Amino acid sequence: MLLRIRFRRLFPALAILLIFIFSCPAFTAWGFSISFQDPADTLYLDEVLIQSTRIREPIHFQPVDVRKIDSTLLAQFDSRSVAEILSRHSGLFIRDNGPGGLSTLSQRGLSPGQTEVLWEGFPVNSLSLGLSDLSLIPALLFQSVEVSPGTPSSATGGGSLGGTVWLSSHRSGRNNRINMIQSVGAYGTRNSRLHAGYTSDTWTASLQGNYHSAQNDFRYFNRATNRYEYREHNSGRSGHLMGSAGYRFASSRAYTSLWYLDHQQEIPGSVLTGSARAEQSNQTFRWLGGLEAGLGQWKLDVRGFLEHDRFHYEDPVPDIDSRFLLKRQLMEVNFRRPSTGYILWQGGLSGGMEEAETGNYADQQQRRLLGIRLNPDIRYPSRRLRFTPAVRMDAFTGFGWVLSPSLGANWEVFKERFFLKGMLSRDFNPPSFNDLYWAPGGNPNLKPEQSLRAEGGFSWLPVLQWIDELRLTVYRIRLHQGIYWFPQNNGIWSPANVEEVKAHGIEAGLELHHQIGRIELRWDSGLDRRIAEIASERFPGDKAPGHQMRYVPEWAYRSNLDIRISSLMMAISYRWTGQRYVNEDHTTGLEPFQVLDLAASMKQSIGGQVWHVRLTVNNVLGETYEVIQWYPMPGRHFTISLGAGIPY
Repeated sequence: MLLRIRFRRLFPALAILLIFIFSCPAFTAWGFSISFQDPADTLYLDEVLIQSTRIREPIHFQPVDVRKIDSTLLAQFDSRSVAEILSRHSGLFIRDNGPGGLSTLSQRGLSPGQTEVLWEGFPVNSLSLGLSDLSLIPALLFQSVEVSPGTPSSATGGGSLGGTVWLSSHRSGRNNRINMIQSVGAYGTRNSRLHAGYTSDTWTASLQGNYHSAQNDFRYFNRATNRYEYREHNSGRSGHLMGSAGYRFASSRAYTSLWYLDHQQEIPGSVLTGSARAEQSNQTFRWLGGLEAGLGQWKLDVRGFLEHDRFHYEDPVPDIDSRFLLKRQLMEVNFRRPSTGYILWQGGLSGGMEEAETGNYADQQQRRLLGIRLNPDIRYPSRRLRFTPAVRMDAFTGFGWVLSPSLGANWEVFKERFFLKGMLSRDFNPPSFNDLYWAPGGNPNLKPEQSLRAEGGFSWLPVLQWIDELRLTVYRIRLHQGIYWFPQNNGIWSPANVEEVKAHGIEAGLELHHQIGRIELRWDSGLDRRIAEIASERFPGDKAPGHQMRYVPEWAYRSNLDIRISSLMMAISYRWTGQRYVNEDHTTGLEPFQVLDLAASMKQSIGGQVWHVRLTVNNVLGETYEVIQWYPMPGRHFTISLGAGIPY
């Protein structure tokens, strides 16, 4: 008992001491970090309010559809990446290059660089490539993931032509526990995780680490040689360290978070490359911190963000040695005034600098950015109407100001049962550093990609025994000034603002819930139809116009069934993905595929400690398929995890 009391008193002080030590520049230079999450207090109602749209409303009152994957669901994926979760529980299409390979996202048929991935509101897409590799992000680092294909640029700035993915580290409620999880699986997979947290009435602190390694030497059928082979030169390892701390005093709170990633990976390339020997490494440090306080009737949130990303790619066969040092320094002030009558006033100011140092550019490059946002929330309670007009102005070095207006609406037709919603927006996406400065070929005169988007739908929560929710969204996007790389007369590839894209589709979802004695059933399913076509010629003789874009399936279906019997849980996940075309004239395509995954877990309290064991069998049907041509996916394989939660 004495040891427990002393540890409870010492843990907060030790956690804060570690944060400030490892935040020092001397430690940052060596790549060490920890991060601290937001405290549970009355200023944030994270389990109720949505963050990804910058509209402080519960999920059913949002003007666009938002899919929130909470901690309960994330806990089922204790050794998996965010990419694997999104492929099963959202309408995103994950462009997966196989175990150990790149996993990027495509939303509503748009390219991976046109959807913004945010950590607590700050972008983590690569400055050089413009996209985010979700295979590098473990699911259990986060408390929730919000997927919103309709979030406009007026909410987050450029990059959200296809919406946003919001990663939240904030943990609410008491969390005085140490959790340990060890997983092993096929193909030499090992995953270890440790999490410790402490919460009091005034402050909170947590610290967690995750280490993953895998050989990824799986057996696959090589269509090129018409025989079974083993994937080689595909091993990798990655380590994450994350922590958070916050302190609440009076009506204010201070918080800080740090996140460090160290990743080493062999790159086998496609099955046609033979004995590839490429390798890549990433060392990424991210920090954010801020202060929430009251100023008269206004609530202010002043926040800062730093990112330091080292990337190294080496391939001895073509003699490539590519090194990048990418930096972000961002600052924002968000303000909000409690509702006076019908209007809740809110908005923000943001600014900062982005930098890149690499031998692939002629010089060290940097750009400054500034943003001004005003997005009031207008409510008419008597008519159950909500309007969310917004306007944002962003300025970037090189191409000046960009205007991003939007207008959202939500009508609660039947109280707490039926909601109509919609959004109109003008969005933009700034060019990546590679687009602007790659030598040779970069085009510093590029303009931002721009789009016009309209969407509408409904959410129905019927008074029925089985059905929780039925939702439907239809959308239409017209993208212009899209950036496309093609060869010039001198043979050098270069980008230009020549791509026009038309996209439209339907997103439908159904959630069921039923209790039969001790048996609880939950079923979540989704059906998506995406049409994304090149609208006009980008160069003479272009055969793409009128055709579905590369690697965009027109149809996709997903289904997830959870069965709980006391401490026993079983999960069945099924995905079907339609045909994808490899080239733009549709002469080559990949066949549809289906994947069935099964999982079973059990929890048991022994001596005050909560133990759990989980068995997962992936690709139960042994499907032979490729998401990206010549990058095979593994057949049937398993993972087993053992975890313990120790209170203190």
